[in-house]
Amino acid sequence: GRYAPSAENSQPWKFIVITSRDEIASLSGEVKRQIREVLRHKRKWKKKYPELAQQETALFLNAISSSEKDNIFFNAPVVVFVVTEDKAFYDESCACAAQNMMLAAWSLGIGSCWIGFAKFLELNPALMEKIGVPEGHHISACIILGHAAHVPKPQIRKPMADIIRWIE
Repeated sequence: GRYAPSAENSQPWKFIVITSRDEIASLSGEVKRQIREVLRHKRKWKKKYPELAQQETALFLNAISSSEKDNIFFNAPVVVFVVTEDKAFYDESCACAAQNMMLAAWSLGIGSCWIGFAKFLELNPALMEKIGVPEGHHISACIILGHAAHVPKPQIRKPMADIIRWIE
């Protein structure tokens, strides 16, 4: 990830790599706890999470947070957090770094998945400090790495005509 392009070559990322199964399980539980907390106090969080107003979103989050399975990090052996400061174009740069790691992993036969739910960890400042997120930084990306139980079939992509506007 560190060779990814970045705005003005800022290289604004820091990487936190967790391989402890116990720590990963603990983080998964904390994500679920934070989701339940947000669901309990929807009004408080509706500005940050406007999709909570949609019933299907709330039902989905409730199902995720009440499951006994690790449906956050999927029992992956490696979790990588890409953290950065809240500055212009830093999140975009970190997304490039995360994508580069995902592509490199795939080239080595290692599966990866972007874990958006990890952002809920930001609601617990003590936990952010515990895992080493520097003050003034946030989780820009979280990916898991591991050998996939099966390789999923490629998804159908939208037709090029629907996604590209060419101006000559």
